[in-house]
Amino acid sequence: MSIDNPLDQVVELIESEDRQNAPDLADQIAKFIGGLPLPGAPAIVKLIRYEKEKHSIENSALLMKIVVDELRRVGADVSTLGRDSVTREEVRRLTLDASSKADDLRDRKRVERIGKILAHAITLAVSNFDKAEEMMRVARDLSDQDVLGLRHLYDTQFESLRVHGLNFDINETNRIWRENLAADRIPGVLKPEWLSIFLKIQGLGLATSVERIETEVPPNEQVFALLPKGADFVRYIQGAVGTDSSGTTMRVSHAIT
Repeated sequence: MSIDNPLDQVVELIESEDRQNAPDLADQIAKFIGGLPLPGAPAIVKLIRYEKEKHSIENSALLMKIVVDELRRVGADVSTLGRDSVTREEVRRLTLDASSKADDLRDRKRVERIGKILAHAITLAVSNFDKAEEMMRVARDLSDQDVLGLRHLYDTQFESLRVHGLNFDINETNRIWRENLAADRIPGVLKPEWLSIFLKIQGLGLATSVERIETEVPPNEQVFALLPKGADFVRYIQGAVGTDSSGTTMRVSHAIT
């Protein structure tokens, strides 16, 4: 492929594994269109750039609205953050990272989940800001259906995970899975599609496939166990008073949507 061919350059950028980290993708495409001998090309370029900027501003506004609403709801005293320059700088960096992750998302609920995670990190002055950053990365990748699948694992398995010291027990996981075979685990999603959702959750390190016990689960079932990271994610974006898997107090109060 010739690097002198502008069409090849655009296709290469779109298909690149780094395309999600390329904020200038729309600009590159606009530049390509602008170079074509097409009537109205300048107007198309102007529209692309306008819509990109408008979408980015709308996402940033939604993100910050969620953060403000969450901080007000839990009565956070954000003024205390200014007393610690290290914490203040971490919060600034985390906020910029959250804005970057939400910048090009089309799904408003993903933006909202990133905002909730950011708000809780700010509220708690979480010492492990890398963990909050990881939670936001996961929030960017999960669809509503994926979150419902993870929520099913959390609702049915979290207590078992907690009792066993944040380690899943294969026998108990199989028993819980058998007891929920008839459940509508992911509302609105056909059962044949559940496996792909659970596999995606597994790929993000939120759950793991475990050995199927023949006496507990039918042969056509694949069993998944909730992992601490998955439990933490649900607790970052839902609501309850408790602690995450590392013992950090979580102050949240409303359910996942």
